[in-house]
Amino acid sequence: MTAPTIKEILGQVVSGHHLVDDHAELFLSEVMDGKVPEPVLASFLTAMKMKGETTDELYGFVRAMRSHAIKPTKKFDFDFLDTCGTGGDGKGTLNVSTLSALTLASLGFKVAKHGNRSVSSLSGSSDILSGLGYKLDQSTKESESEFLRTGFVFLFAPAWHPAMKYAGPVRTALGFRTFFNLIGPLSNPFSPSHQMVGVYDKSLCLPMAEILGRLGSKRAIVCHSRDGLDEFSIFEESDYAYFDGKESKEFCFDPKELGLNSKELDRNTVFSSSKEGAESLFRAVLDPKESTGGTAMVALNAGVAMFLLGATNDIRTGYETAKAALLEKKVLRFVHETLNLR
Repeated sequence: MTAPTIKEILGQVVSGHHLVDDHAELFLSEVMDGKVPEPVLASFLTAMKMKGETTDELYGFVRAMRSHAIKPTKKFDFDFLDTCGTGGDGKGTLNVSTLSALTLASLGFKVAKHGNRSVSSLSGSSDILSGLGYKLDQSTKESESEFLRTGFVFLFAPAWHPAMKYAGPVRTALGFRTFFNLIGPLSNPFSPSHQMVGVYDKSLCLPMAEILGRLGSKRAIVCHSRDGLDEFSIFEESDYAYFDGKESKEFCFDPKELGLNSKELDRNTVFSSSKEGAESLFRAVLDPKESTGGTAMVALNAGVAMFLLGATNDIRTGYETAKAALLEKKVLRFVHETLNLR
């Protein structure tokens, strides 16, 4: 069967019809090859937004993203994790996913953290890490070497997805959230065996988990908290979809299981209204004087990741392990001594 043209695919979407995954992949591949005019891409993104993206479409888009990413020169023969989320919750939390990734790496788990500039937090992964002295513009070999040496690497999305330059101006001009916000966290060029993804809407949890399963993840968790966070929350229950290697099922976690005290439920140690405040909260978790809400948020999300990796039998045990690593300043030492950051 002859493949449809770009205009035919656009016509389908404008008419409200869903695409099969191969046609979604074809369209985005053409975009990333620089073959789709900006007005056509703008029309496509708008039409997709209006009709809503299907699981098959997102799966096809992710395949296009992954195929056009810069590839590592070697395969990694061990399990490792990514904690990249969609962002977009607009809540102004400290950067939980980055701190969770560093906590996990300090405990000996391998983490390839895919990320970008801020979407919903006031200071994104790249902002925080560059502020600590992390080199964002590493070569492929430098990144691989650091990953093998330290167990942690940050993969700065613009550096690993150069073909995204063709979509950037249109995304900026449109100014609303598109499917690119969803497929970014699923497009880690290292193809991690395990993935924990926070999303900005509960309805995305199950489809995103199913997509990760189709992409070859061994296990994955996709979460959204009932207080609107794109991560597990210490304040309200968190809904999550868990892909166990065979199928995806939905669950709910109640933070009351953690037995948090009043200081650990202090929202002022988790949320900030400024970039400087968010960075201050980040450093307070990294170099703690006591356990705070920031400590608990990071420990909870790192604990979920440990459960996902099969290192603990339940989330509570992982939480306690991560909390101890933070309070004993094991994470701080890892950042300073292993990663040589300030």
